[in-house]
Amino acid sequence: MKFFILILFLINIFYNFSLKRKNIVFVKLEKKFLFIIGLFGLLVLFMTYRFSSRSTLDFLLALSSIVLLFSIISSPGIRADGLNIFMWSTTIIKFAPFDKIESIKIDSFYDDKVILSLHTFSNLHKFTFDSKYKNEIENLIENFL
Repeated sequence: MKFFILILFLINIFYNFSLKRKNIVFVKLEKKFLFIIGLFGLLVLFMTYRFSSRSTLDFLLALSSIVLLFSIISSPGIRADGLNIFMWSTTIIKFAPFDKIESIKIDSFYDDKVILSLHTFSNLHKFTFDSKYKNEIENLIENFL
């Protein structure tokens, strides 16, 4: 059973990272999320060491869960033909082409980040991007919507 779960995690990780490779503009990884991933990773590795049979498969499963969480947080972004979004109900990143986006707007500009909101698949999504991508974000919004 553990091997089956490991295979499912790895398939999900590879799928998310394959979508991430197509991003033109990447989400900004905020320090609080990286801190949460770090804490989660330490907790998972501690629990694996303390409460499991300490087999290689157990540690591979623990490490794959950490990488899966990182792939979920880091894979959303803007592609040339749409956006990669995290739907909150699944660990798989979903591609939203521009024609499926109901509304999109730039919420706010800060010195170090740009916040973009969009409504698609009956959900509201917010993305935080680095401010160096401001012009690319504006151009993509103007060209495709």
